[in-house]
Amino acid sequence: ALAAGLGPTWWSDKHNKHHALTNEQGVDEDIATDPFLFAYVPDPSQDSPLRKIQHWIFFLPFSFLFALWRFDSITVTIDSVSKNRRGAKAELYGLMMHYAILLTLFPAAVWIPAVFMSGLMSAIIVTPTHQSEEMFAQYQPDWVTAQFESTRNAVCTNPFSEWLWGGMQYQLEHHLFPSMPRNRYPKLKVMLQKFARDHNIPGGYRESGEFEILKMNWLLYKRVAEADALPGAPLTRGAPGQQGAIVTSSSPAATGVVSVSSSSSS
Repeated sequence: ALAAGLGPTWWSDKHNKHHALTNEQGVDEDIATDPFLFAYVPDPSQDSPLRKIQHWIFFLPFSFLFALWRFDSITVTIDSVSKNRRGAKAELYGLMMHYAILLTLFPAAVWIPAVFMSGLMSAIIVTPTHQSEEMFAQYQPDWVTAQFESTRNAVCTNPFSEWLWGGMQYQLEHHLFPSMPRNRYPKLKVMLQKFARDHNIPGGYRESGEFEILKMNWLLYKRVAEADALPGAPLTRGAPGQQGAIVTSSSPAATGVVSVSSSSSS
């Protein structure tokens, strides 16, 4: 909270659910990015005119990623304090100190562009590793297979890409073993490729070049933009009675706007 302006409680609530229920429609906030971006064709009741041009303006909502994260952190932290959640007051003090330092020592001409540029770069890196893969209308009891089916790694072709992706090119490894040090992912990759072959995982171990995976995500946005709304499509924030539905949670996303997650720090 002090260093980055992001609340640990907000992050744990949001990202633990993303890891547990990856790409589950109405539950995983990382694919509930409407009304600015739609990862799948929506029901007419949740449609937006922006969907028709989302493949041309995607970089704008991407740029707001960190700004939304900061706003959601403040919202959840204040709510957590009111509910006496553990560590909430310390988080609130940390956020207050963060913004006191930020607004006092750094000119707006520096920190505002930094927030939006970092949001754009992070979203470009972490969004494609899930959105172009399988999405689930119902709970998936086979968690391991669901992770393989909903995740695609990026193959970095040069040292700069390796540095820029920061280990998130090994998105499947990160999802299956989130506490493992990133320097061990290359060795784990070989094991997971063999596991996928031995167990006939649908789609196998999925990976594409760092530019190809970006193209795939853009083409997804384009396909969804060009399609007609689909009556009966899963609601982006779930429905009452659906286990883990966003709409019945205390998340800021329950009321509307959400942000794509970094499956990275993810």
